Amino acid sequence: MNIDGSTTVVGLFGSPVTHTASPAMHNAAFKALKMNWAYLAFPVEPRNLRGALLGARDMGLRGVNLTVPHKLSALDIVDELSEEARKLGAVNTVLIENGKLRGFNTDGYGIAKAIKTEFNFTFKGKRVLVLGAGGAGRSIAVQCALDGASQVLVANRTPGKTDPIARQMAETKTVFRAVALTTDDIARVINEVDLLINATSVGLLEGESLGLDPKLFTPRLFVYDTVYRFTETELLRTAAAAGAKTANGLNMLLHQGARAFEIWTKHKAPLAVMRRALNAAVYGARK
Repeated sequence: MNIDGSTTVVGLFGSPVTHTASPAMHNAAFKALKMNWAYLAFPVEPRNLRGALLGARDMGLRGVNLTVPHKLSALDIVDELSEEARKLGAVNTVLIENGKLRGFNTDGYGIAKAIKTEFNFTFKGKRVLVLGAGGAGRSIAVQCALDGASQVLVANRTPGKTDPIARQMAETKTVFRAVALTTDDIARVINEVDLLINATSVGLLEGESLGLDPKLFTPRLFVYDTVYRFTETELLRTAAAAGAKTANGLNMLLHQGARAFEIWTKHKAPLAVMRRALNAAVYGARK
């Protein structure tokens, strides 16, 4: 990659960002399409998000992705919200255009594509348990409802944080339930669902555990972990050992990234190139 005075810059704002594989994915796509663009990761603390987004606009960046913990805060900063971002109640992609910060959400699209790719089904008619009610959890839960899930349970440690999700789902036919993110509460409801999705950051560091009893998992359950840094997080190892069907978050990252790429560049994303770059960045010689 040759960076010069004409290079268009996009990137990622988050805290932390050292784990991200997004630069590898996007820069490989730019190279494949011979585009003079560069994707960089920027560590941005929550208190600095507004300044960072306004600075990105003033410095001429084309756009940014937002990761933990910025997806909800950005709702009150951007100038415009896409219909998807409004419905899903979170922003993970910002397009900077004509001096405006335009907020989008590609997480919902990404999780729907990932579930179809990994498990060969859609959310329609399914009962889903989502762990976490942050930006990713909110987007995933509402996407499940928009795609026709019969029931969505959201487990979170902070009381009241699921209230916005309940309001967003009120316009759908999906039954919503809030539960506490404790081992006892998960144990009480896990047999009622078809699919469990971990949308917390637990598992981002090797050795982290949600502490769920292996006996909770059965071969009839599908388990998706949005964490992608390891082939198997502790959650996925535990679930797979019990016979559950499992997948990590790499396909969600791929598809949400491809949608963001298309929003910024107006070009069709080279999925095969992006997938190879992700696999190399995350798994290296292991895959």
